[in-house]
Amino acid sequence: MKRRPRRRKTRWDRRGGYRPWRIGPGRDARRIFPPQARHVVVSVACQDGRERDFSGVSHYRVRDLARVMAGRGEGSTRSPATVQRILTEMGLKPHRVRYWLTRTDPEFARKMDAIVNLDRAPPRHSRLLCIDEQTGIQALDRRYPSLPRRPGQLERREFEYIRHGVVDLFAAFDVRTGPVFGPCYTHPSNVELRHFLRGLRARAPDRRWQLILDNASYHPTPEVLAWCAAQRPKITLHWLPYHGAWLHHVDIWCSILSRQCLRRASVGSTREWRSVIHGFLDTWNAHFAHPCQWTYTGKPRAVSPQQFDLAAA
Repeated sequence: MKRRPRRRKTRWDRRGGYRPWRIGPGRDARRIFPPQARHVVVSVACQDGRERDFSGVSHYRVRDLARVMAGRGEGSTRSPATVQRILTEMGLKPHRVRYWLTRTDPEFARKMDAIVNLDRAPPRHSRLLCIDEQTGIQALDRRYPSLPRRPGQLERREFEYIRHGVVDLFAAFDVRTGPVFGPCYTHPSNVELRHFLRGLRARAPDRRWQLILDNASYHPTPEVLAWCAAQRPKITLHWLPYHGAWLHHVDIWCSILSRQCLRRASVGSTREWRSVIHGFLDTWNAHFAHPCQWTYTGKPRAVSPQQFDLAAA
């Protein structure tokens, strides 16, 4: 007659059901952190830069926190692993930071509503254009050629490069239909802006214009304002609120340009760089020009523009 194996003593653990019962400390023993240990770890991790024991350190690492606590004594010495568990339990991440932008425009809500309403319902007998500049686009040439991609292997690029100068792109995005007009210049100023507006005006001299611009220093200059006021049919200017670039449709297109054209290009001169950008513009206007779609959820308004990917199309 076979003898049945002896059943091990178990205990109920709400985290994992029944577990083997162990009297001494071991792998399955519950780790208990006294309230004083949590308080010390949290207070040290949340210190300001002027209160830290290590001068010039932007934030504490886990080992730095353990070292600071060991130096203080009073029974608060903890290992780096214990400090990491306390930080995880309390939801603290000293190594991470989230950027925040303070709105300085007191009329931000009113200007935002005006721009959004203009985008959702453009005037019938006018062209609604978003104008912006992408300045300082570097013409980079890789020192050594890139290795082509293969099945199971990514394209490999050399990190060393030769800089051949910069190019400034002025772009006008048509909100209704999606095409972009964008010449390149060597320097952004009100002179280049007026030249850009004259070239844009020559494409539709008999239409009314509604132009949306940001608050760059050379946009509201007297020369630009006087040129716009002297045009017939009328040109109406709309100004974005400060820190309101997310309302600009042309910034969405500039993001597409950066991801699908500029980021992986390698050119030997600024002239070649201009030809690459103009080639992308021709391709966009001929095959992939689309307006952006806006969605709204809650207040304050959250905008998630739909981006059109050339690779996906």
